[in-house]
Amino acid sequence: MAGVYDKPGSRYDTNRRVKMVLVRHGVNLAMLKWSSSATTTYFYGVLKKEPDDEFSLAALDALIKDLVHMSRAPRIKFNLENWDINSETGSWVITKKKPVKTAAPAADKTRTVFIRTTEKPEEVLRDMEKEKRSGGRRRGRT
Repeated sequence: MAGVYDKPGSRYDTNRRVKMVLVRHGVNLAMLKWSSSATTTYFYGVLKKEPDDEFSLAALDALIKDLVHMSRAPRIKFNLENWDINSETGSWVITKKKPVKTAAPAADKTRTVFIRTTEKPEEVLRDMEKEKRSGGRRRGRT
């Protein structure tokens, strides 16, 4: 007796088949997520090769063709951070996205602060006001 997970055409079976194709093409599964419904398989996250290599356009085209032929879901949708892949025109259009620069602080500007005393909120606010008036120079409390 076949269970829900073994039933051909079930979303579980489709997810299993998708995983087989992804593994065969060397996709880094830690960075890519997917889910299937009766009509669509969705991919989101980052699409990279194992361990952290980029796909060539030819390799990506081969992967998509395998997914289309394998999938029992008639549509495949991508919402990836590093690739723009769509088939709105009837054929697959694949474009590499440019990396997004973040405004993260530089590593050399971070520091560890040890708090050795407890202060009441009023004292902290008063010190902040003094610091603001003195142009950002804090007179040492230890």
